[in-house]
Amino acid sequence: MEREPKYQAIISWVKEKISTGSFREGDRLPSENELSIQFSLSRQTVRRALEVLENERVVTKVHGSGTYVGTGDGRPERPRYMNIAVISTYYDYYIFPPTLHGIESVLSAAGYSTQLTFTNDSIHHEKTILKMLLERDDVDGIIVEPAKSAMPNPNLDLYRKLAKRNIPILFFNAFYQELDMPCVRIDDVSVAEKATELLIDAGHKSIAAILNAEDGQGRLRYTGYLRAMWKHHLRTDARRIVLLDSDMIGNLKMVEEYLFHCLEGVTGVVCYNDAVASSLLDVFEERGIRVPEDMSIVGIDDANLAQMRNFTSIPHPKEELGRRAASNLLRMIENPSFDGNCLFDAEPVLRDSVRKIGSGEE
Repeated sequence: MEREPKYQAIISWVKEKISTGSFREGDRLPSENELSIQFSLSRQTVRRALEVLENERVVTKVHGSGTYVGTGDGRPERPRYMNIAVISTYYDYYIFPPTLHGIESVLSAAGYSTQLTFTNDSIHHEKTILKMLLERDDVDGIIVEPAKSAMPNPNLDLYRKLAKRNIPILFFNAFYQELDMPCVRIDDVSVAEKATELLIDAGHKSIAAILNAEDGQGRLRYTGYLRAMWKHHLRTDARRIVLLDSDMIGNLKMVEEYLFHCLEGVTGVVCYNDAVASSLLDVFEERGIRVPEDMSIVGIDDANLAQMRNFTSIPHPKEELGRRAASNLLRMIENPSFDGNCLFDAEPVLRDSVRKIGSGEE
């Protein structure tokens, strides 16, 4: 006798709850994570069960909000305010101006006003902004860059409250793993893997990575670095994986001695972003370390810093990413089932910061 697929248990449970009246039209099902824990199944298996239920028109998935009983989400239509909230960590620094310009240009062309606020990468500022949005309740959607996205965040329930009001939420650059909400971002794993392989292809074997431990991008770029090293059977010494908080990332002088302890014996460095690469160049110059003669570096983002200081980097889509984030959110407003996720990839821009070395030089 053929065994019943594991996901059938969830399908049967949902249908039974509906038949007994425990679930009614418009009720929100438990999240994928909650169902995964409840049934001791992987999230992939849970997702398969929900796909079957949606195909059978038993439930409807609303991206950024959840899965609801019935063919509609059961919630009343919101009035249109023609107003979008955009929450960014920063504004006039680094890659943010072109990204925010891309968002604003698309929203403006569609007739929406932009309500722009900044968290300065602070969860406390983020909390204040989210509470304000809940109190005013006058936006049609939210585009947000999360604050310290790799860290535990006490504001997740505020996001969930906004989503329950039928307000689409779309993240850019990073996301909170605990929230099933779409994100438009660069493929951080892929770009870090490519940055590492640039050094490997140039003959480097002792490669360090300087990463932000507080941001989700740092976590994913760590994965990409490891993937490249392991693929080429290279040793990943824990000392050479330099995980720093945001303050340290912004000022490498704070940890200069520790940093050089970690870089001892290293010939190449993958930098979390171009700001880190530029700061590292400053520290190297003070110590008389030449790039690329003594040390090779690769950045990520291809910001103006990389062009001005002539180091290899992998481009961030910047304005294009902003435009895509805005257009995807507008589609989510018109069609709540639209999947707003988008991943950008990129190829390196080669400059004079990576030295080719032969066997036996390390």
